Amino acid sequence: MRSRIVAIAAVSAALTLQACVFQPLYGPSADGRPDIASTLSAVTVPEVDSRVGQQVRNRLLFLFQGGRGSAAPQYELRIRAADANRQIAASQQARTTTAGTVSVTVSYDLIDLSNNTRIDGGSRVGNAAYDRTAQSFANLRAIRDAENRAAVEVAEQIRLAVAARLSR
Repeated sequence: MRSRIVAIAAVSAALTLQACVFQPLYGPSADGRPDIASTLSAVTVPEVDSRVGQQVRNRLLFLFQGGRGSAAPQYELRIRAADANRQIAASQQARTTTAGTVSVTVSYDLIDLSNNTRIDGGSRVGNAAYDRTAQSFANLRAIRDAENRAAVEVAEQIRLAVAARLSR
């Protein structure tokens, strides 16, 4: 009786796992579809109007196309970027803030250009910390560097989300 239950469980597990399809995100497709790198190279990102948004756009274009440019865009990724800077005191004895955090939030819509419909969208957030000093130029530079690091983080999150969506 027990061996029969084990056999039935094994057969049902095999049938259940047979329905699962695992496919590598960056490898060749088993069903003949183009690989994700060539699909991502068909994504274009239009111009944006902020410095941080431009950092995100530049990184996305590099991640999608590797610096080659899109020959025939099939998709458009519309992004909207916002950043926030928060200053934090490291200790209660500190008279001035000694640390800060930059948060970059990017909302995006992925548009299929063949029929101009939205096929995906969402929002991603990237954070980066920086140290503050008594020098004002060094503080400005630290904030800008933190914004750039957060922009790269968000761009990589968006690339992964777009790649997952387009690989379906």
